[in-house]
Formats: sequence, structure tokens, C-alpha cells
Amino acid sequence: MSIQELMFEVQGLLGRTLQRAQSTEEKELFRVAAAALMFISESGTVHSFEDYLQSRKEAPPHALAFFKTREEADDWLRQHPAPPHGAFVLIADGYHIVMHVREVDDRQLFPHPILEGYPEQLQQAASPAALPSFETRGEADAWLKGQPEPLQGALMVIAGRRHVALYHRHLDHYSIHLLPESGPDLSG
Repeated sequence: MSIQELMFEVQGLLGRTLQRAQSTEEKELFRVAAAALMFISESGTVHSFEDYLQSRKEAPPHALAFFKTREEADDWLRQHPAPPHGAFVLIADGYHIVMHVREVDDRQLFPHPILEGYPEQLQQAASPAALPSFETRGEADAWLKGQPEPLQGALMVIAGRRHVALYHRHLDHYSIHLLPESGPDLSG
């Protein structure tokens, strides 16, 4: 089914559900959902939305941008003509949410726990095969960049501690996250 057909099907489902909605609040929620689909279509972002849906199947939560330091991120936020309220950015591989109150032009970045539980899920789904082991983050980065195809959810050991590397395709960037301590030492 094409993305256009899929969107028409969803709009039909929303319309049918709207007719059965009991409260004014429910009806408004369905109208907002239908309007979001119309916005995607009318703003010419159908293919971007399709790419987003495809990438969400295996990708980590979407991050709009990556910054090595908080200072770089703050500069970007100050200079942005229309900060994307509610979007996520990576700062030194940590997720932060963009908050922008247009009426007073208040712009802030806050750490966000969106990954809470996600690395553990990847770890549980992974096979117990020997993990690649590195002394430094730089060695791990070099190994990841040397792979013929990007790896998603690559488990590894860095300095004796388990980590997971998450590939952000649109940023061509791996964020590496420490996994909680549990089980035997995997440093080999």
C-alpha cells in the first residue's frame, strides 16, 4: 500500500471513529488527528513522513540534530528562526527536548528520558554472542564507521562496560549509550 493510500485509509478510519465519538473532547481529538494528516499532505511532506515511518521501524527515537557540546546546541537554539517545539536533539549523545514558547520567545533545551528502557530492550533481544570490545569511545567510533553497512542497536563493550550504539541515519551519527549494570562482566 502506498503512503498516499495509507493516509486515505487512516483518514477514513478517523472519520468513521469521529462519527461514533461520544464526547465533544473525543471529537476534537479526532479532528486534530485528521488535521495533522491534512497538514502533512498539504505541506508537501508526505514523502518525508513516509521516510519517517520507515525509519521508525528499527531506528531509535528521532533526533533533529546532533551537537558535541551544550554550548553548540544553545547557539543553534538562539539563532534558529523558528525553534521546533517538541523536537529532540542529541547533545553529546544525550536526548534533549526543544521547548519554545512563541508568545514570549522563550527557548530552552531540557534533558529527556525518551531512551529509558530502550537500550535494555535491545540488549534482551540480542544474541549472547561475544561482543566487540574497545578500550576507548574513539576505538568504538572507528569500528562503527568501518562497517560496510550502518549497524542499528550494536552492542559492545567500552572500557569494560556494556554499551549500545544507535545509528541516526539522517544525521549519519552513532549515539552510544551505557547499558545498566547486570549480569556477568563482558569485557572478555
